[in-house]
Amino acid sequence: MKYLSRTKSFRLTPIAETGDRFCDFAPYVASINNHGVVAFQGALHGGGTGLFTGTGEMISTVADMTTGRFVNFYSHPDVSDDGSISFYAELKSGGRGIYLIRDNQLLRVAETNDTLKDVGPLGPTMNDAGTVAFRGDLKSGRSGIFTRGHGPLKVVADTSDVFRGFQGLPVINRAGIVVFRADQKEGGYGIFAAQGGSLTAIVDTRHVFADLGLFPSLNDEGTVAFSATVKTGGAGIFLVTDGRYATVADNDGAFESFRGALINNAGTVVFLATPKGGALGVYSGSDPVADKIISIGDPMVGSTVADFALNPVSINDCNQLAIRVALASGRQLIIRADPVEP
Repeated sequence: MKYLSRTKSFRLTPIAETGDRFCDFAPYVASINNHGVVAFQGALHGGGTGLFTGTGEMISTVADMTTGRFVNFYSHPDVSDDGSISFYAELKSGGRGIYLIRDNQLLRVAETNDTLKDVGPLGPTMNDAGTVAFRGDLKSGRSGIFTRGHGPLKVVADTSDVFRGFQGLPVINRAGIVVFRADQKEGGYGIFAAQGGSLTAIVDTRHVFADLGLFPSLNDEGTVAFSATVKTGGAGIFLVTDGRYATVADNDGAFESFRGALINNAGTVVFLATPKGGALGVYSGSDPVADKIISIGDPMVGSTVADFALNPVSINDCNQLAIRVALASGRQLIIRADPVEP
């Protein structure tokens, strides 16, 4: 099955840019909720970092160094439809933690204490129920994937058994299924799903695939989207639903390589790929011209795109994307790609 693009064009809406207020947005991506609100981390010219939301009309401060306990923010902030925001932060008192701001209240999800040695890297994801999934290291020396909702901290998977380490970031859907990429002690690596204490291998490198992208994406239907290379040759973007595979795009078509994929609850897939003879970009379908959203070398505000970043938290169910962009001029932007229906 080939994915059919639902949108043929996108309008790029600026949310924030470096200049008078911000000096850096790297290295973290921006997230977006279904209301089109974009959340991002930014370094300030006045010193320190902060977490912010933007709509294209205004920017609001979620938290900064003046917010109580924090001295630095070191992740993307994930934003939910009710405006809750989860993030990693360093404490003025020392140590690190993961936190949730909901209804203007700061909630502690987990901190480095007798159990956790570190929280991170990259950033958390959360579902609409407020359950947060994240990576961390235990004082015992093991690394793991964890969740925390209304109850105690749960260990989804760690390096005490079959796993040697974890890559990318875990993603969690409405049903509480957590999908993550992990290296296996027996060799190779795979994408796994965890729910209710059970663990399922979605795909691994023992059979069909030779390499898997670092950032699998998951929707509420349980469909997993990922990039991969195939042992028999070639590469592509693939979906897995209930053990059934589908091909979104591969290099039998117009693309020569693939870097990652994002999927939403509308079933829309966008992916990072390089067209044959072209430059790395983000695409909403198999036509590298009609379905291009943004690519390196594109003209933008008097310069050209030199780099961009997004991951599974950067898409919403309205097919909008939040993208961090670096220009050749040195300027950086957070933009929202808004679909224009044909």
